[in-house]
Amino acid sequence: MPIEKYTAQQFESFFDQIFDDKIDNNSVKNFLLDINSFNIPTNSIIGAILSLKKRMITIPHHEDALDVCGTGGDKLNTLNISTAVAIILGYTGIKVAKHGNRAISSSSGSADIFSQLNIKFDEDLAQIDKNLRDKKLCFLYAPNFHPALKKVSNIRKSIAEPTIFNYIGPLLNPVNPRKQIIGLSRFDIMHKIAEVVAKLKPSAKIYLVHGFDGMDEISLSQNSYLVEIDDTFIKETTIIDPTNYGLIKRPLEDIIGKDPEYNAHKMLELFAGKLSSYQEIVALNCAFALRLVGRFDKIIDGINFTNELLKSGKIYDFAKNLSD
Repeated sequence: MPIEKYTAQQFESFFDQIFDDKIDNNSVKNFLLDINSFNIPTNSIIGAILSLKKRMITIPHHEDALDVCGTGGDKLNTLNISTAVAIILGYTGIKVAKHGNRAISSSSGSADIFSQLNIKFDEDLAQIDKNLRDKKLCFLYAPNFHPALKKVSNIRKSIAEPTIFNYIGPLLNPVNPRKQIIGLSRFDIMHKIAEVVAKLKPSAKIYLVHGFDGMDEISLSQNSYLVEIDDTFIKETTIIDPTNYGLIKRPLEDIIGKDPEYNAHKMLELFAGKLSSYQEIVALNCAFALRLVGRFDKIIDGINFTNELLKSGKIYDFAKNLSD
């Protein structure tokens, strides 16, 4: 049977065999490449998630948390946006369970930034629970919660292109948050992910975003697509135009990052109140997160609120205290 005709259950069964070491590496590699050749069928996404969820370490009682996470893979090497958003939101008292990894296709992933800021990865489940209750923020280093993925890490490295695992990471947060902003590096994946969210995450409220420039965030250099899923209902795709909120579109070069040390330095400058294109794009992304959780109805109010917080320097102090 051609792979594009597999049911979700058939894909789940195949992934089960992969993670149970019942299939040789060459066959696994060919299977992943076949999935890519058919543009990652929706059923393959469902099957992979169901298989991995049976094997991941879960964190109960915090489904009310928020996650802001990109799939990565946009190859734009920008400064870290969703990580900055997570820290800012944590300061405001919004419970944030930031799920992430080290850089794979970029220069600096969220885990690299947390390391540079001396913020420990949360691994002990009791400590994670405490941090979410007391600090309203934790960082969940993905490999600690998905041991099954170690079985395919070398195979993924041998494939010179993103695989299905690059696109399902945000849907495997061990907290299983009901509210998320998920940035996608590919427009053609957006509606597939929307269908998966509607099927697997009932009662969730999720924003999927993708910049016209390919960014897996809400872009400041161009417009962005937004797909909202609210309690299994997929709303019509809308366009986010930064100029509608009093912002000026900035060149992408303004927010290009480098190594983790450089990106962390820029983030601390941001938290200390330095005005820049980085500050503007973070405020824009923050504003949509604030609307998602019900803090503000109007995006412009969320932007203004975030900018005032950044100017105050309070986020800088908060970030420094997280390393204690």
